[in-house]
Amino acid sequence: MTPGTGNIPLVKYTDPQLEEGYAAMPRRIYTCIIWTVLLVLCMAVCLAYSFTKPVVITNANVSDEDIFDMSEMIPLTPGDSAPAGMVIFSVPDDVQASDIVTENMYNERKFLVHIRTESDSYYGSVSSSGVPIDAGRISGDGALVEGIGVVYDRSGVLLIFDMSMIYEYSLTMEGSTVTMEAVDPSSVYEHIVIIDPEECEKAAGVAADVAARCSALLYEEGIRVYMTDPGLSAEDRVSVPELMEETGADIYIRLGVSEDGEGHHGIRAWYDPLYYIPGFGSIELSEACLRNVTISASDRAIGIFEAPEGSVLYEISAPATYITLGNADDTDECGLLVDDSYRDRLSEGLYLAVTESFNMMGEMKE
Repeated sequence: MTPGTGNIPLVKYTDPQLEEGYAAMPRRIYTCIIWTVLLVLCMAVCLAYSFTKPVVITNANVSDEDIFDMSEMIPLTPGDSAPAGMVIFSVPDDVQASDIVTENMYNERKFLVHIRTESDSYYGSVSSSGVPIDAGRISGDGALVEGIGVVYDRSGVLLIFDMSMIYEYSLTMEGSTVTMEAVDPSSVYEHIVIIDPEECEKAAGVAADVAARCSALLYEEGIRVYMTDPGLSAEDRVSVPELMEETGADIYIRLGVSEDGEGHHGIRAWYDPLYYIPGFGSIELSEACLRNVTISASDRAIGIFEAPEGSVLYEISAPATYITLGNADDTDECGLLVDDSYRDRLSEGLYLAVTESFNMMGEMKE
């Protein structure tokens, strides 16, 4: 055959692996279809469940609390159909879980529930003759709840629960029914600390600010901090010994500033010499606080001293200390105490002291 003038014979090439792949294609398609159907079914089930399961209501501060006129509060009487340790109440039809904000005001043994709604009489009202009328929409364990009040405002409804003790709360919503469960704090948290800041007018509230910053750091470690409120009078707040007992707190730290006159600076700590437990007690806590806060702040450690007569430290049956963060009378040190970055360093030192203390206490238990 002359090149370029004839037909080129076709040769059939057979690849056994390729033919096997073609034969397997229908099986792969069927498998993909089956998995797709299963995935769609799972998504449908999850979607349906999301509409029927109880919705957890998160805890936050009731930021609108101050706009409510407490003189307009209507007293309510809870029914007795709720199980032990629980409060059950309904909400208006226009309310969703995102419309509910709560706040645990443990310093006053109160729990607030703020509900965004247009209703102004759902839970109760006042008759034309001035008699409170309870709509009977709230039931609660009588040993748990000592009283309930409701206040209406353009922003919604505020329910105020007066509780018998300090509790931790969880709220779930199913349909238009909210279930509030109250539990002992020590059953929820492994580590609990009380931080008790003094009112420090000279240093722009440094103790409360450092306590709040430290609390945020400890929260990330799963450590529950209960802070006292220096703005409340002794008559309006739970006392420190009661706070320690009802929360089951492991340690107590009081924060303040000294007023030693111009020219003096440094950090010092006090402890209760009458309370002693082997391994880790008040003096060990005082040492941990003084060392860590001083190092973090790069300040001078004045020392550790026995608490003076009448100190709250003598009323606490747990490791307890009182630490002053500096001298508010000294111009230079007071300038540091009001500095934002310096407060961060103080709170970091306090955070390290608390975590170190709990680690030491954990080693003792082992």
